[in-house]
Amino acid sequence: MFRQKPSLTRESAFVLMLLLVCALGAQLFAQQQEPNKEQDFFEMSIEELLEVEVTVASKKPEAQFEAPGVVVVVPRNEFELYGDRNLHQLMQRQPSIYTRDAFPYSDNLAGFRGDMSTVAEMHTLILFNGRPIRESAQGHNVNMYTTFPLEGLESVEMIRGPGSVLYGTNAFTGVINLKSRPIPEQREFSVSSMLGSHGYYETTASGGGKFGDLGFIGTIRTAGQDGYDYRMTDAMGIPGDDDKYDKSVSATAHLDYRGFTLDMFGSDIEAFAMGVQPFWSNPHHKIRNKKLFVNAGYRLPVHDRAALEFNTTYNLQENSLSSPAPLMIGTNTSDILGEAILFANPLDNLNIVLGYLQEYRTNYEPEDDQFQSIPTYRYSPRSAYAQGDYKFGKCVKLVAGTQWNKSPLGDSDLISRYGVILTPFKKWGLKLLRGQAFRGPVTLESDLDDPPILVGNDNLEPETITTYDAQLFYHDEKTYAAVTYFYSTIDHLIIYDTSVFPMSYMNGGEQKFDGIEFEAKHFFTPK
Repeated sequence: MFRQKPSLTRESAFVLMLLLVCALGAQLFAQQQEPNKEQDFFEMSIEELLEVEVTVASKKPEAQFEAPGVVVVVPRNEFELYGDRNLHQLMQRQPSIYTRDAFPYSDNLAGFRGDMSTVAEMHTLILFNGRPIRESAQGHNVNMYTTFPLEGLESVEMIRGPGSVLYGTNAFTGVINLKSRPIPEQREFSVSSMLGSHGYYETTASGGGKFGDLGFIGTIRTAGQDGYDYRMTDAMGIPGDDDKYDKSVSATAHLDYRGFTLDMFGSDIEAFAMGVQPFWSNPHHKIRNKKLFVNAGYRLPVHDRAALEFNTTYNLQENSLSSPAPLMIGTNTSDILGEAILFANPLDNLNIVLGYLQEYRTNYEPEDDQFQSIPTYRYSPRSAYAQGDYKFGKCVKLVAGTQWNKSPLGDSDLISRYGVILTPFKKWGLKLLRGQAFRGPVTLESDLDDPPILVGNDNLEPETITTYDAQLFYHDEKTYAAVTYFYSTIDHLIIYDTSVFPMSYMNGGEQKFDGIEFEAKHFFTPK
């Protein structure tokens, strides 16, 4: 066992990010502001809304109704109209998406299509401008739903169903892409504050603009609440109560300079949590999570019909969680992902995407007042993928894709996607899709060493899912409606093995589920 520190010190990266946003925001505030002309979604018809380009399904812009997936787009004006304070509230309003609270993590769980087999949410992949925010030890989206500043977003794109062919692990039953606001042509700066019940407070500052060839937009948010009185009888039959509080600070930034892009997200949250076992006798009732995401990208045109894109993504997370022991559980990860993508349009109606992805996953020891239950590890999973789509005329689009992937434990597999999208009539459309996805075991499942309660299993195979979607949709100038039938089969589901002691993880049998989803929107024109 040895202590491996990431290349950035524990606090410096997050502090530097905040200073960068503050410094540029102050400079923007000193400039004379001019109104920024942005696209107003509520001045558009439903037909125009469906033409809004999405990128979450194919990593390239395409019309929503032609995207090879069951795609939902929530534009900025919509979540502002509903007054969503965070991503968790936004997700609660979406069809066939379920949010819930679990005693280890408060208000940070969202499951697609009823799929949430454990208290951890490992089947949803969250992206920021198309780049994955994920960590390798637990696979959780621990603090994303309550800390990510909505003020910095132009829209939220979601796929209900698998998305692993292009994104790799965790894009299992859902993908969420958080798209930052476009960089404004004129420099701008704004501050807003909010107060609410139970001591709730929130302050958000955002700004952006262009400085020659450099474009920038960033957001800082601080929020928290004293919380309501949380009462329950624990697993030992003992009643108790505590304040369900939380406090956080977070920031985002997006920079663009002559084909180079830089995206950043950082957050620090402390919140009430009962811990891994719901006992009032636990010495701590809280979780502390710090996260840093940085992606550097460059797009290189190589031909009128082809371009290369290179991305280096860094995810740092420090997580501490209460337990029955005097010390909190500390889990710290430092992960790097490199990806090269070729976008090609060899024929007018043919688009091709080719990519290669290499990851380097590591962890390091926590502070002295925390204990490490996952031994130090180094893993390097990788994958390669290809997808093509061809359009016959204006009403038939065919899509096919595949991915080869190698999990952290060395298992290799192939997954695929294919489908047909029909738009023969002006107001009607039909999507028939088949997609697969996988989730490789995280080190919590393969390497955990926490006897006599739970240990890992290094013989685990990746989970896989196969989903069939059939969606019929209708749209006119003010109305959009869709009905979707889906059927999914999960193989090698990773579950607890309670037949041994200490308990371990195992690949379970086959699991099937299906359902019908309805969604409709109608826009009223105010008089």
